[in-house]
Amino acid sequence: MEPKGLLTIVGSIDVSQFWPATQGNTSSDADTVHMKVNPDTSFLFSASPGAKPKITTSFKGAYVFDHGRKTVITGKSEIKIRLQGVDAPELHFPTIEKPAPGKKNGEFRQPYGASAAKALHDYLMGFATGGTPQVYANLVTHVDRPGDAVDSHGRFVGDIIVGTAGGKSINTWLAENGWAYPMFYDSMTAAEVKTLLNAWKIGRKIGGRAGKAIAYSLQTFDPSRTVGNAALPDGGKLNYPKIFRRQSSFWVQAGDGLTPADFKQMLAASRKGKPDTAYLTDYFLKNIQNPDKKMRIKLADKIQADGRINFKPEDLVFTEDPSELLDSSGHKVTSW
Repeated sequence: MEPKGLLTIVGSIDVSQFWPATQGNTSSDADTVHMKVNPDTSFLFSASPGAKPKITTSFKGAYVFDHGRKTVITGKSEIKIRLQGVDAPELHFPTIEKPAPGKKNGEFRQPYGASAAKALHDYLMGFATGGTPQVYANLVTHVDRPGDAVDSHGRFVGDIIVGTAGGKSINTWLAENGWAYPMFYDSMTAAEVKTLLNAWKIGRKIGGRAGKAIAYSLQTFDPSRTVGNAALPDGGKLNYPKIFRRQSSFWVQAGDGLTPADFKQMLAASRKGKPDTAYLTDYFLKNIQNPDKKMRIKLADKIQADGRINFKPEDLVFTEDPSELLDSSGHKVTSW
């Protein structure tokens, strides 16, 4: 069921958070953004189209459990945002699994991970004010309940609008310019999916960028490519980022290498309680008000044992991992 409400978060973005202005694992990649907010005034909710927005403080002190308690507004009055509907090449994916003998965790990087972050940095600097790297921005997301606004990692999920009120979201800009792939979730509206589908039709054709460089056979994992040695140019064939994240985690667990057959087997068996399942996009759009869960397919079934990948980024709408937003007293946040 498509949500009727709209949450708007008013804040500012420090463009220097993006690589290469900030180096190492503290830098933001192209689909994750930190935004400065005022916990008392930045959050406005409209219950239906045309309804007057009202300030809400439901997120003050609220948290999720993600390897421990994680507040959704930090002590520095910042929120972390996952850009809805897009997935950029990884710049520093942190693996946390227990490594096999001879393996180690790392902050692994994909081709174009640095390029995409640099492109977003330069684009946002065009909106900077007063000679500083500060950009005023709005996060908008269609939700009905407070808990729907954040994912299982405590990140707000939505579109970031910069510039004038009629400005294009940076989500759309990234897809349209070939720096990010579609990564749809069943929490999105039909209009949000269709907007990014149209942007992707343009972005996937641009040479020298991530969109056109995606591979449809599993690329060998390269543990030597980390955020610590990120540099430009950084092109090359690459896996779909969701596949790369799973591949990175499986690599540190595999004691004797990671073949395509191993990858498929581990993908099918992993993430208990949080399976990688998806609807076909055409089906989802036609049945968005009440999609049949029996129509979901497993990501592992779209990857062959020889490494062939039988889907394109725009083909799937993934199942959103469940999250639970709790207030400072540990009670579920249910109202605005």
